[in-house]
Amino acid sequence: MRLLNVVDERLESFFGDENEIPPYGILSHRWGKDEITFQDLTQASLQDLQGRQSFSKIWDLLDRADKDGLSYVWIDTCCIDKTSSAELSEAINSMFRWYQQSAKCYVYLDDFDTSLNSNIIHYELAERYVVLDESEISFFDSLWFTRGWTLQELIAPRNVEFYDKNWVSFGTRDGTLLDRICQRTGIWPQLFREPRCACPSFIGHSVFAVRDGICAGCQGLDTLPQTLDSFAVSIKMSWASSRITTRKEDAAYCLLGLFNLNMPLLYGEGDKAFLRLQEAIVRQSKDQSVLLWRARPDVAPQGFAPGCLAPSSSAFKEPVHILGRRVFNRVDKKYEANFLGNLATMEITDTAIRTSLWICPCKVVPDGTQTASRNLWLGIMHLAYDDDYLVRPALLLEYMGTVDMYRRVYHQHIVPINPRITRGSFVVESSIGEVDRRLSLTPSLGEATKKDISILLQQSPINATAGPSPEEGPETGPVYFVLDKQKLDFAMDSGGSHPPFSRYQGRATQIPSRWAFQRCQHKGDGERYFGGIHFVDFMLEFPVRSNLVQGPNAQGVNRFAYTAVIWGIHREVLKESTDPSPWHLWCRVFDLHSFIEHARTSNEDLQPNQLYGEIDGLSAGEIQKRMKNQRSRLCLAEYEKLEIPQASGPKALFPCSYGDSWAEDNMSDGGRHLAAKVALVEGLGRRVFELHIKITGS
Repeated sequence: MRLLNVVDERLESFFGDENEIPPYGILSHRWGKDEITFQDLTQASLQDLQGRQSFSKIWDLLDRADKDGLSYVWIDTCCIDKTSSAELSEAINSMFRWYQQSAKCYVYLDDFDTSLNSNIIHYELAERYVVLDESEISFFDSLWFTRGWTLQELIAPRNVEFYDKNWVSFGTRDGTLLDRICQRTGIWPQLFREPRCACPSFIGHSVFAVRDGICAGCQGLDTLPQTLDSFAVSIKMSWASSRITTRKEDAAYCLLGLFNLNMPLLYGEGDKAFLRLQEAIVRQSKDQSVLLWRARPDVAPQGFAPGCLAPSSSAFKEPVHILGRRVFNRVDKKYEANFLGNLATMEITDTAIRTSLWICPCKVVPDGTQTASRNLWLGIMHLAYDDDYLVRPALLLEYMGTVDMYRRVYHQHIVPINPRITRGSFVVESSIGEVDRRLSLTPSLGEATKKDISILLQQSPINATAGPSPEEGPETGPVYFVLDKQKLDFAMDSGGSHPPFSRYQGRATQIPSRWAFQRCQHKGDGERYFGGIHFVDFMLEFPVRSNLVQGPNAQGVNRFAYTAVIWGIHREVLKESTDPSPWHLWCRVFDLHSFIEHARTSNEDLQPNQLYGEIDGLSAGEIQKRMKNQRSRLCLAEYEKLEIPQASGPKALFPCSYGDSWAEDNMSDGGRHLAAKVALVEGLGRRVFELHIKITGS
């Protein structure tokens, strides 16, 4: 490292044994617009430097350090050659240790002035220090407390003293300011009160320097890294959750020392740096609390939902209060063998985190809605709340249709699971975001099993749906519309669809999204699943003469009909038979406008002018989400007997039996006739669903 000599104001290099580095002071400050750089100190004259306003900060620091008996200081602006990427990377990876090894850290707040403060109870002019009233907290308005880099500068040094803009001291971290600092920053006071070595308390651990992690006074280990490791990852992340950095990457790099990590710097990677940091934390700490974060789905890049790792430290702003690794009592420093699931596996791959959880089936309904329950899973962690050892935090997970593969959903919720309550439902509420803030949960704790599972690591599209679990119904596959044009040539447009469909004539640009059937809450000797809901518009290739008015309801010109096509799968359940009945497909078609009017389940349901391609049409993703939600609500028992008015008379929404005669349906419009048939095609372990459409008539 390089140090600035207090006497001759020149830089000196110390690149050998750490024990040869002399005691030094270190500056913690907020960068200004015209900071003195390494090139300034090595190339400009002292006279030129003294003419710059920013040099006064260095000059006053040298004066302070000299009075404290220190011959050297370290300043991040001018002791690092930032034109060298290798040196910058080494410095950032070493910076926590450099602050830890300093004899004293001078925290300089250039936007706080004690002379303007009325809460001074003592002022010493000669020594340039003041004593502030215990109620004084205005210095927290300084931007220094909002910066990412200053967190490690507050934590790492043994001796930290605060100065205002005129270099008047107003307190120390471990002295009069301790309680206020901890309350403002969220840092637990035990971190600062815990002895860092074996030096007697009356001597004070801040007197002696630290080199190679060893205290020069007692020759014992400086235990700061171990003390930091005793805090859960989620708790330490919460300390950084309200801090900001100028560059996105620095939001991760400024936390390296806090987690005792080293990482190559890749400026330009943006938000990926924070994901890379968490991956390194998982590999080193095996701490499941890294998953205890909350965020809205829209905090991720446009169109994507977060994976199982947090998009930024701000997601830890409301920490879950879990037990730490050990009790801070200054006597027993042994770690609990099973703290935070230390015995639980936690591994990371390119696609997922694999860890041991208690997996419990759970029905979830957004509170206050009529949406059918969603079959999800609770991933219950090997952690404990600090006020009740039996209560554990859990994540809401969705099964991905692959062995033991899940993804996290409802990222704004962490669910407390109390094993004393084995039956019934309860509501969880989040203060984050406006959507799905309240959820009604019905877990089946009696079916919980402990197992190793994989949770998807990478971000996934918001509107992607996972493959169904065996409990959620039959296997799904891509949906294709097949147009039979032998009798009449026609084209098709989509106004909205769930799941998305394809055409064999088109070339797919991506792997079809997974989706799941929705179980219907129907009575009778059978089980029925709702598959697709599609709003489509069929048009003749050659216009026909018509005197009818044009518009959405028009049937003239080259438009045949707006049509709603719904389909699914069902089977009979015979009580006297042990063998399950075969699955049968069902399909229903309706006039679209009549369907929209009479199958309405919520104000969220689409209106004709909101369909894709209309003047007020919504985005494809929003349309798909609303149609999926409408499908869920139509599965409720109250819609089982619903009838939709048609030109030929009322028509039942769902089939009235569970047989094999419902795969085809039809509707007429004037002199034309539309027939729709759903088919399942399988081969070599894959399946697709085909919707065959035929139009006949003049």
